[in-house]
This record gives sequence, C-alpha cells and structure tokens, in this order.
Amino acid sequence: MNFQNDALASTGSACLKKANELFYVVHAKAPKPLLGPFLTAEDAECGRVVMRSPDATVEARQVGAIDEFTYWHAINNGQVMQAFAAVPAREQLQ
Repeated sequence: MNFQNDALASTGSACLKKANELFYVVHAKAPKPLLGPFLTAEDAECGRVVMRSPDATVEARQVGAIDEFTYWHAINNGQVMQAFAAVPAREQLQ
C-alpha cells in the first residue's frame, strides 16, 4: 500500500500467520466452545482437565490463517491452562 508521499504502509499486526488448526474445549450442552483457542492439542487437554467435566472434549477446527492477536491469545491460553493444570515448569510447552 502506498501513500501520497510514496511511503509504504506497515502491515504490522495485520499480517496473518499460517496455521492448520486451532483447538478448543467444547461441551455438548454449550453452543460455543468453553475454552480456546489453543495452538496445540496438549494445551487444550490441560484446559479440559481444568474444566473438570467428564463430558468436555477437545475439538480441532481447521483454519487457513490466524491474525497476530489470535495467535498471542492462543499462546496465552495455553500458558494459563498449563499453570492451572499444574504442569511442572520444566515440562511446560513454549
């Protein structure tokens, strides 16, 4: 994108990151996911454990690309769920 002074516009956080799928914790009685998004199934599994519901499951959803906000949201969700699920620090996924 060019402005009148020929300076290029910064794309910054508008850049999309490639991802094949995002993971969510879902429940049959809830119309929307209970927790998520997560970048890994392991992080979503920590979220399922934290929910303490035998009917909660991990669901993968296909995506083409995610924006930077969603990417960092998914990373943060994973770290929080690992902390609540008491995953030892040396085993935490980064």
